Amino acid sequence: MVDREVRAATTLTELLGRRARVAPEQPYFHLYGETVTYGRLWAQSGRYAAGLARAGVRAGDKVCLIHPTCAEFFYSFFGALRLGAVPVPLYPTLGVEATAAIFRDSGAVAVATIGWFRKGVDASVALAPNAGIVLEPPDLEVDAAPPPAAPPAEDDLAFLQYTSGSTGHPRGVMLTHRNVVATVRFMAEAAGLTAEDRVVSWLPLYHDMGLIGCAFTPPLTGTPLWLLPPDLRNPRQWLELITAVRATFTVSPDFGYRNCVRHVRDSAGLDLTSLKAALSGAEPVRTSTIEAFEARFGLEQVISPCYGLAEATLAVAIWPRATPRRLDPSGRFVSVGQPCAGVAVRILASQGEEAVGPELPPGEEGEICVKSPGVMRGYYNNPEATARVLLPGGWLRTGDLGFRDKDGFLYVTGRLKDLIVLGGANVLPADVEEAVDTVEGVRYSAAVGLDSERTGTQRLHVVVEVRGDAAAPDEHHRLVREIVNRVHAATGHRPARVLLVRPSTIPKTSSGKIQRSRLVQMLQAGELGAQLVHGGH
Repeated sequence: MVDREVRAATTLTELLGRRARVAPEQPYFHLYGETVTYGRLWAQSGRYAAGLARAGVRAGDKVCLIHPTCAEFFYSFFGALRLGAVPVPLYPTLGVEATAAIFRDSGAVAVATIGWFRKGVDASVALAPNAGIVLEPPDLEVDAAPPPAAPPAEDDLAFLQYTSGSTGHPRGVMLTHRNVVATVRFMAEAAGLTAEDRVVSWLPLYHDMGLIGCAFTPPLTGTPLWLLPPDLRNPRQWLELITAVRATFTVSPDFGYRNCVRHVRDSAGLDLTSLKAALSGAEPVRTSTIEAFEARFGLEQVISPCYGLAEATLAVAIWPRATPRRLDPSGRFVSVGQPCAGVAVRILASQGEEAVGPELPPGEEGEICVKSPGVMRGYYNNPEATARVLLPGGWLRTGDLGFRDKDGFLYVTGRLKDLIVLGGANVLPADVEEAVDTVEGVRYSAAVGLDSERTGTQRLHVVVEVRGDAAAPDEHHRLVREIVNRVHAATGHRPARVLLVRPSTIPKTSSGKIQRSRLVQMLQAGELGAQLVHGGH
């Protein structure tokens, strides 16, 4: 009866409100040894709504949220919703100018934050005076009932989700309550999530996978959630929490599982056998990572590839639990499954950024286009960008490349803008990086193509973060030779240049994706100089 009432909710506010009413003592999430129940969340968010109103925030106003993973994020988010305002969660360490640009783009009137980010917020507000109201928890903790607000309709804007910017300038994705609630429903069904599961997540709350996938789906199913901060210096903490609470479900991009294989050398005291599903998405899923992680920790058929994007609210396809994975005939790509219930996928011939052609038959690679209840309303304040990706009939151009097999299973092969063109041949960055990352001494790598006026094509550049920067120059020369040989053997192409750099040099988005457009800019502007340990081949 409880579940039926909660599942009948049509807005995000109603979903949390109903769960709080019918099960106030039920834990929503556990964080830093503290448990926040649905009743507590609802009471605190009401106080924050009153605090926002007292500060001058009104229904329809945009409120940027700059928090670490903490209870105050949830109080601010749902406080804004209960007031009828629109929350805009942001990456806390995005940088002053980039943050100010989002303040201006969103037209935010206020920023809710927490002490240690205040200095950066104030600096950003100085460049975007429209967001002049800066509020911390003591300003929002008002012991009063939330002001009356008209309940939101399904098609009202729920929040703005700024894209992670892996291929360009971040854009504000407009997500309605219908988008979010519909996606949460079919995502829970596809992932097989129930009240008996126990979810552990370290993903950031300012990114769609962490926010919608891990934080907004459990309230629908009544599933308990354990949260960790996203800046894990040691991935063992993630595995230790899975072990301690006997978690059955977790989520990570591929690099998270890869980091566990590389950095958790001693698995003593770890027992991950309670896991029934560990989703892998947000970046290319490598079969080598899946196999290495499962072999290291004694698992079988636990990692489930999935695919989604912010413009579709999140999920498009999720591989079902405990089902043997499916590879394409070449063995290069692992399927992310069939589309979730209510989601349609077409593969259209790509004609660059401006247009798509006809639908392609099974097995042929093209641009993935999606139609679902989760497809966004559009990019906020950017009709030109919206028109480029929203097609007639409600179809969304994803900018991702892939194909479907004869049985309708989807395979994601790469990103349209990421393709490297070498002498007329298309090369996927993931293929280069897969080869490089297996070389001893390599911490992380990124492959990009730089246009060459002399050759009329692109030249392959590989930037490699090395393990420690004090190795002898002879070792660096050996490493570069090995990388060149591995890339040539794997792709048939030799890098024009290999640059060895210090750890944490390669720019990434808030979700851990390589920010390739930024890396190309850095290479063209010669910005890697201070981080170089070897100029390379």
